[in-house]
Amino acid sequence: MSMLASSPSAPLSLLQIEARFKNRIWRGDPSGSSSDPSGSSADPVVSSGFSELDKALPGGGWPVHNLTELLLPAEGLGEIRLLGRPLEQITGDGRNILLVGPPYIPYMHAWENLHIDSRRIVIARVDKPAERLWVLEQGIKSAAFGAVIGWLPESSLQTTRRLQVIARTVASLVFLFRPVSAQFESSAAPLRIWLGPVAQHTLSVRLLKRRGAPTVLPIYIVLPQIKPFSSSAVSGSALVHC
Repeated sequence: MSMLASSPSAPLSLLQIEARFKNRIWRGDPSGSSSDPSGSSADPVVSSGFSELDKALPGGGWPVHNLTELLLPAEGLGEIRLLGRPLEQITGDGRNILLVGPPYIPYMHAWENLHIDSRRIVIARVDKPAERLWVLEQGIKSAAFGAVIGWLPESSLQTTRRLQVIARTVASLVFLFRPVSAQFESSAAPLRIWLGPVAQHTLSVRLLKRRGAPTVLPIYIVLPQIKPFSSSAVSGSALVHC
């Protein structure tokens, strides 16, 4: 019995691919924005409040349904002030914010100075990596929070992939604060940003990873200044973490 070898299929041309998969093709632009076949935004975003940063972020703002990693050389550079506008908007809309494993007790007077309603902030103090990850997962899955912010000193590609899969299912902002050493580790977060100090109230922001064309030059963000606090307002071990 003889067998005829099947001839390999001829590759499809670009026009044939577009015709055959017309309703399944997502198109992106050089900034990484994309739209579904109906023309609506595939991944909604929330403006950062800084026009120069919005121009560099895919879609024009912080992405919903995705992880965003912010890599820091040290806490307290102004990372919360960088996120202040969307966090203000979230609490203003009556939604809550979950903080998972912050290294210090957040100083709520500073957050309130950014017009963030501190009554809508939930803090989960967990130290063990496994517990921290579990709380993060449950917080994101619950969809009860407009934003979930987690501090992850240690992580892995599997961990970020798992969190990214969950984040895709909810309409929340998810930020992970990680040390700058993590920039050499693989991560499933679609957006990874390095933050560094330049001067007082100014941050250097470098997009290490984003959808679309890469960026090389850093962006310099002038942060909003916080009103000075009276000495009586700062008490005990509470630290200004903003």
